[in-house]
Amino acid sequence: MALLYLGRALVARGHEVTLWASTHPRMDELTTQFAEFGSVRRSPYVNTYDRRGRSLSSYFDKATALRVGEEWKALAPDIVHLNKQNLEDGLDLLAAARLSSRPSLAMIHITQSSTYLRAALAGCRDFVARRALRRFPGPLVTTPGGRESDLGAFLGNVSRIRTVLNGVPVPDRGTLAAQRPTKRAELGLAKEDVLFLAVGRMTLQKRPMLFLNLAERIRVEMPSARFLWVGDGAMSAEWDQYVAAKSLRPFVRRLPWQHDVTAYYAAADVFLHVADYEGLAFAILESIASVLPCAVTPNLLTEMPFLDSGNSIEIREDLEWLALVSDRAKRVALGNAARQLAEERFSFGRMASDYEEIYHAVIEGRL
Repeated sequence: MALLYLGRALVARGHEVTLWASTHPRMDELTTQFAEFGSVRRSPYVNTYDRRGRSLSSYFDKATALRVGEEWKALAPDIVHLNKQNLEDGLDLLAAARLSSRPSLAMIHITQSSTYLRAALAGCRDFVARRALRRFPGPLVTTPGGRESDLGAFLGNVSRIRTVLNGVPVPDRGTLAAQRPTKRAELGLAKEDVLFLAVGRMTLQKRPMLFLNLAERIRVEMPSARFLWVGDGAMSAEWDQYVAAKSLRPFVRRLPWQHDVTAYYAAADVFLHVADYEGLAFAILESIASVLPCAVTPNLLTEMPFLDSGNSIEIREDLEWLALVSDRAKRVALGNAARQLAEERFSFGRMASDYEEIYHAVIEGRL
């Protein structure tokens, strides 16, 4: 999603963009969408998490780094923009960028270390990730706040770190208003039903089972509450089994990943986000751009300081926060404040402009 949004924003500002991606089928949807506005080059690359040794295998795979570096050199881009989900993935690509001799930067979305995440062989994995990142010649970009401080602490040096706020489409209010009744009817929702929505991968990080536990508790306090999760993942089967065993299907649903979720944001009344940790979640930004108030767990509020009591809802154990959800006027006010935040800070144009500044500095040797 990050590359799609950034690519579209750069093209809108007059740039040409090329996506280099693996030939693995999981990349098909991304490359198909990217091809609508840019060029695509695919290569038989093995992702870090498809390797038995994970980042250790990636780090020591010099042959792949050399091959990919030559591929990038042949493409002759003005700049190589690496998109890293976390600290340890794509360590061979960091080496490839260095070997390509092209100006480059690396965006890192999630900056928690393997040690923090209690991963297997965490010490070794952090060691090679830190070493690879330190050897990478370009700037390291992340989002402001917690991600920036985490990355600086991990590297022991903040001089090469830059921050950019993610940007998302800001849908037309009229379009959202038109989509709402149609999608709610499709979902079988009554006028009085209050729809809590989650959008994301069904992985441990996103805590889908906590979403279900909250749904059960909220339902007791608010009989009109309905719950929808849009997305697939490793925990989909566990989710489905729990919903069936607890007979939650009358008010809890899950849909597979959707190409466009805008209509689901329009249909919802609250965006319920309970992830264990995040970078700067696109789903949250998309929801606030869609005039949808977010209810988030306290841990995420510390990571996303732009969310506050004026534009979001803090999920507390006592469920007293449901009073805000039950009051339609207060929900609408929070949604409008969230939309204003998206317009001011998380637009495509602002994101592309911030990246342009970094690109020019790298190309000109100032960074």
